[in-house]
Amino acid sequence: MATTRAFTALRTVLAALATFVLGALLGAPAQAQLADPWKDWLSADSAHFRVHYRAEHRPQAQRAIQAAERAYPKITSMFQWEPRSRTEIVLFNEFDQPNGFATPLPFNMIGVFLAPDDDSQLLDNSSWLDLLLTHEFTHVVHLDKVRGAPKVLQAIFGRVPWFFPNVFQPLWALEGLATYTESDPATGRGRMRSALFEAQLRAQASSGFLSLSEINADGRSLPLTKNYLYGAYFYDFLARRYGPEAIAKYVERYSGNFPFVPRLHSSPYDVSGKMMDSLWDEFLVDLSSQVDQRAGGLRRHPQVAGQSLTASLFDITAIAALPSGAAIAVLDDGVRAPHLVRIASDGTQQRVRRVNRGARLSATAEGRVLVIQPDICEGYYLVYDVYRLEADQSLRQLTHCARLRHAVQAGDSGIVAIQHDAGLTRLLQLDATGREVRVLVPAVPDTDLIDVAASPDGQRVQYIAKREGDWRVFEIKLDAPDAAPTLLAQLSAPVHGLRHTAAGLEFIAAVDGVYNVWRLSGDALQRLTHSHTSIIAHSGTLPDGSSWLVAVANNGFEVRRMSESTVQQRIATAASAAPAVAPIAAGGAVDLGEPTRYAAWRSVYPRSWFPAVSVDRGLTAYGASTIGGDALGWHRYAALAQWETSQREGIGSLEYLFLGRHHVAASRNLIARAWVGASGKEDTTVYERGTQLQWLSVQPFWRLQQRLTLGVGAALDRNDRIDLIAGTTTRPRDERIAALLVEFDTSGGNWWSEGENRGQRSTLLYETYKPFARSSSNNYDGDLVRLDLRGYLGIARSVLGVRHTEVRARGFTEPYQLGGALDPQLQLGTVLNSRRIALRGYDADEPTLVGTDARVTSIEWRAPLADVDRHGMAPPFGLNRLSATVFFASVAPGPRAIDPRNTSAARVSS
Repeated sequence: MATTRAFTALRTVLAALATFVLGALLGAPAQAQLADPWKDWLSADSAHFRVHYRAEHRPQAQRAIQAAERAYPKITSMFQWEPRSRTEIVLFNEFDQPNGFATPLPFNMIGVFLAPDDDSQLLDNSSWLDLLLTHEFTHVVHLDKVRGAPKVLQAIFGRVPWFFPNVFQPLWALEGLATYTESDPATGRGRMRSALFEAQLRAQASSGFLSLSEINADGRSLPLTKNYLYGAYFYDFLARRYGPEAIAKYVERYSGNFPFVPRLHSSPYDVSGKMMDSLWDEFLVDLSSQVDQRAGGLRRHPQVAGQSLTASLFDITAIAALPSGAAIAVLDDGVRAPHLVRIASDGTQQRVRRVNRGARLSATAEGRVLVIQPDICEGYYLVYDVYRLEADQSLRQLTHCARLRHAVQAGDSGIVAIQHDAGLTRLLQLDATGREVRVLVPAVPDTDLIDVAASPDGQRVQYIAKREGDWRVFEIKLDAPDAAPTLLAQLSAPVHGLRHTAAGLEFIAAVDGVYNVWRLSGDALQRLTHSHTSIIAHSGTLPDGSSWLVAVANNGFEVRRMSESTVQQRIATAASAAPAVAPIAAGGAVDLGEPTRYAAWRSVYPRSWFPAVSVDRGLTAYGASTIGGDALGWHRYAALAQWETSQREGIGSLEYLFLGRHHVAASRNLIARAWVGASGKEDTTVYERGTQLQWLSVQPFWRLQQRLTLGVGAALDRNDRIDLIAGTTTRPRDERIAALLVEFDTSGGNWWSEGENRGQRSTLLYETYKPFARSSSNNYDGDLVRLDLRGYLGIARSVLGVRHTEVRARGFTEPYQLGGALDPQLQLGTVLNSRRIALRGYDADEPTLVGTDARVTSIEWRAPLADVDRHGMAPPFGLNRLSATVFFASVAPGPRAIDPRNTSAARVSS
C-alpha cells in the first residue's frame, strides 16, 4: 500500500538527489547556487552556451565563452556526444576561492567562481578559465551522455535523475575523467603530473596506494584530492595501455546501463578484457612503476627538508616565523576547528586562537602578524579580509569586504595587498588602518597576481605575476610609483610563497616538477631544499639560517624545520626563463550575442515528470511529479499533482523556495479511515481530506563561525472527515497559527569527528493561534513557546552532546506528543505547527506522553568505532564508519492545561 504521503516523500528524495548528490559529486556548495539578487544580471548566447553575468562583467563573460567554445569540440569529439541543448553558464563573483561546479539536473549547467588560484592545486600553466571550463564541461558531456534503455526513458520522462547512468558512478570515475581532460602534462597544464599531484603520489607510495574498495568508498582517508588524483591517473593508464579510444569506449558502455544497475564491475571488460577489480590491480602496478621511474632521480639524493615536528595533519594553510625563532601556523588536525598555533623549535605547540578555514599569514621580523581569512559578507559573499593579531591574542579586523587574498606589512605604517574582484587582481597600498591609499599595479585581463612581499623598511615591494605558463617576479619602489616595475626573475613553472628575508627574496617554485624553496641571489636562483615530496609553504630564512616549512606527507601535511639553509642547486635567472610555455591558441572569434535582461522563465520550466500512483483502501490516485529551478538559483520548486478517481478530487503538493529565504509549501491529501470489502477490493466509506499550508521567511545574519536567523511565518492544517454512508462532513482539525523564529548557531564539525563536535545551536520558536482564533473551528486561542538547545563538546574524535527541549503553552492549544527517535523540528529544520518531540525508547503514540507543556533533556556520547571505508561493486554496497551512541534522557512533567470545552486535564508524565 502506498499513500500520497509516500509519493510526496519520493518526490522529496528525487529533489534531494538532484540538488545534493550532483552538487556533492561535482563540487557545488549549496550557497554557490544562489547569485546576489540585488545585482543587475544579463544573459547572452553563443553557439553552444548561454552565459549569465552581471552587467559590469561583460568582458569576463566574453572570455568565459571563448574558453567554453574552445573546450566544446575537444570534449564532444572525445565522447562522441553533444549536449541536447545549450549549456547554461553562470559567472559567480560571490566567492574568493577558486572553484566551479556542473550538473545535468534539472538542465545542463556550469557554475564558474570568478577567482583565479594563487597557491593550491589549481595553480598551473593553464589559463584558469580554460582549465575550469574544460573540467566542468567534461562533467556536462559525460553526465548528459546516454544510450539504450535510459535514453528511451529520458525521451518519455525527461531529465529524471534515475535515467542518467553516469551519475551513478564513484566520484573518482567522474572527477578523474574531468581532471584527465583538463591536463596536458607536456606543457604543465592541468593537475595530472602537476607538482602537487606527483608529490601526493610519492607520499602515498610509501604506505601503499588505495585499493579499489577504498577509493569506491570515498571515505575519510587522505589526501582530499584522492578522487581527482587516482581517477586522472587511471584514465591515463587506460589510454596508454589499451589505446587512445579506450576511454571513449568505456564511457559509451557505461552510458547505456539500465537504471538502478550500476555495473561498474563489468564496464571495462569490453575495453580491456578485465573486470574492474583486476584492472585496478593492474593500474596500481603500472602506477607504482610510473612513480618510481619519475622519482628515481629525485630520490638519488638525500632529502634536505629539515626535521619533521608534527604528525601528518589534515591541513596546514600557512606558516610564518616569529622573532623568538618559533613559528606561527594555521593547523587543522581534522578533529578540532582550525587554529593559530605557536610551534617551538622542539615541536611544542601552543594554541593561540581559532581562525577560519583557509586563513593565511604574514609576519614581520618584529613579530607583527597579519591574518588574512575568509568570512561571509553581506549574506551572499565569501571574501577575504585582513586582520591584525593583537598582543592579547585577539584579532582586529582592518578591512571589511575588501577581497584581499594576500597582504604583508610594508614598513611601520603601511600594508600592501593583492585584491581580487571578478577574476581580476590588482596590487594596493593600504594605510595602517586598512584604508586604501592607492593602486600600485592595476588589474590586467589574463594576468593574475599570485603573491606579494615587502622589504622591512616598506620602500620596495615584490610581487608574482602570471600569464598562463609565464611566471614573473617584479619589484616596484613605493617612492617612485610611476616607474616601470623591475623584472627580477622569469620562470615557466608555478611560483608562489614570496618572502622577503635578510638573505634575499625567497619563494616556492615547481622547477623540474617539484615544489622547493628558491632564493633570488643577484643574477642566480639558488635552491635551498631538496624535498622528496613537495614544499607547499615556508617562513623564509631567519637571521640564524633556520627556516620553517610545510611539506606534503603521507595522509596530509607536516611542519618541518631546517636548522640551516644550504644551497642545493644554482641556475642563472636567464636560464630559468626558458622555455616559456606558449599560450593557448585563441582560435576564431566567438560571437557572444547581444545581452538581454536575465529572465528566470527561460530556465525555470519543468524538464521532467515522473508518474505517481497511490492506493489506499479504495482510494486510488494517478498523477505525476516534477522538480525545477532557474539558473541563478532564485527559484526552486517541487510539485506533485494527482487525481483521485473514486471521489474525483485533485490532490498533491507544491513547495517553492524564493531566494533561498522564502519558503511556501502546500499539500492536499486523502486518507481512508473506514472501508468495506476484501483486501485489494475495498470501497471507502469514510475518508479524511487534509490540507496543509506553510509560509516561512527568514533573514539570516551569517558569519562563518556563527549564524543568526530571524524568521516569520504562518501555517494552516485542516482535516475534513467525509462519511460517505451518512452523507456528512465534519472538521475535526482546523488549526491556523502565526510564528516568529530566532535561531543562533555556532556549531560545526570536522573531517574525523563524529558529526558536529563544537559550539551550540539554539532555536526559539513562538507560535500563536490568536490572530485566527475566531476563524478556527478548533477554537484554539493560546500561544506556545518552544526552546531547542543543542551543545557539542569534542573529546578527541568522540562528541559529548547535550540536548534540551522545553515547550510552554498558554491558553487553549493543541498538546504535544512525545516519543519516537526522529523529530522533524530537529532533522528537517523549522516546521511550523509541529507538535511532536523526539523521545528515544518510546513510541510516538503513547497517551501518557501527551500534554501542553514538556521538558526533555538528554546527554549523549557519540564515538567512532572504526572507519572501515570499503565499498564493493557486485553488489554495490559498502561500509564507511561504525559508530556507537550512548545516551541518557530525562522528561519532566509540566503544569496542567485546561480545555475550555472539556474540564479534563492532560499533562506530560516523566
